[in-house]
Amino acid sequence: MATDARISTGLPGHPKTKKLIRKLGQAAGWNLVCLFLWAASNRSDGDLSGMSAEDIELAAEWDGDEGRFVATLAEVRFLDGSDGQYQLHDWVEHNPWAAGSEQRSAKARWNAAKRHHGVAEADRLVPEYAAVRPNNSSMPPGSSSTAAPATQHAAEDASSNAASSASSMHAAQSSNAPSPSPSPSPSPSPTKKTSMGGKPPEETLPEGFVRFWNLWPRSKRKEAKGECAKVWRQRGYEAIADTVLEHLQARISRTDWTKQNCQFVEAPIVYLRGKPWDGAELTLMSGTATLSVLKPGTDEYFAAHRDAQWWKDAGFPNVYEAHNGMCWHWNAGKFRDGRKLPRDEEAHA
Repeated sequence: MATDARISTGLPGHPKTKKLIRKLGQAAGWNLVCLFLWAASNRSDGDLSGMSAEDIELAAEWDGDEGRFVATLAEVRFLDGSDGQYQLHDWVEHNPWAAGSEQRSAKARWNAAKRHHGVAEADRLVPEYAAVRPNNSSMPPGSSSTAAPATQHAAEDASSNAASSASSMHAAQSSNAPSPSPSPSPSPSPTKKTSMGGKPPEETLPEGFVRFWNLWPRSKRKEAKGECAKVWRQRGYEAIADTVLEHLQARISRTDWTKQNCQFVEAPIVYLRGKPWDGAELTLMSGTATLSVLKPGTDEYFAAHRDAQWWKDAGFPNVYEAHNGMCWHWNAGKFRDGRKLPRDEEAHA
């Protein structure tokens, strides 16, 4: 995930931008910038496939008529493709640093694994980089990774380092690339050798975390296993693994959480950081939860607002659909018929 995006100084005066503003007003220029920044953070390759026109307009903070912003972006060619298959026009050319963020992350993880475990194990642990890295040719028949000569591993190391340097130089020299710090590569840490001179075995994951990861429902958001394991260790969740797993099992047994192919299931990293099992986000008053302090997206928030009137008045079939549409109890007055009202209508709502 990229943390910034490159926007040309010529964007305000570009004919596409002028056409967009002429058709939709000055605010549309800001909505375009919001879309660029959202894409850098969430779709760093510029591919918006799977997103509807409404999804794109929500990402761009568009408050006007539904569908009009995306239709105009396509008309002036800021967007290529059709509904559900949109792509930001020439995104990789204009934002090479953001577009390459996932590849740099994979390369850093591969280099770290290589330092600790060798080339073959790094290829196994980071297959997405192994498939595209330089000199990843098949070994001659009859040879094995355990019998590979030291010179071959030295060549692999030299090739990887040379490719890294060349990539950094190209990014710095390219007129289309910004000049941030070089690709992040973890510093090598000392490894303890066994008495026989070999490398120590790969660190095993905590048993409680393995149970947690296997129990978590499969969905497109089930990712970042290494980061999840890091949070699990740092916060000492292994000591309360049974409590966490009991709460997770209770969530899974609710059909409304896992319905529609688990589209309401958040990423496991969000669950672990939010600690919904301990009720930390609740303030109790006279035995009942104060609704204003409940954190949206938690079990307690959904339970407290399950029969509320605000999401019904906003035109949503249930509180989960309202949450998915970025409608909550404090801004529900800005929604009608399941969509956000244009700004000029909010005052009369």
